[in-house]
Amino acid sequence: MKKAVASFVIMVIAAIAGLFLGAYLGSIVGGMILLALIAGIACIVYAIDSANKESSGKE
Repeated sequence: MKKAVASFVIMVIAAIAGLFLGAYLGSIVGGMILLALIAGIACIVYAIDSANKESSGKE
């Protein structure tokens, strides 16, 4: 549950950063979606990787 909340917070922060980046590039919503999507995929990869490390016993 803690990882899910952290992932959500990271995605919200990325969307806010995307707001400003998108405003600079000319597409506000596009920038928000792009950075939130990238952060979401990174969080999924991290969760899968950490689950594999926990199941194998390696740290």
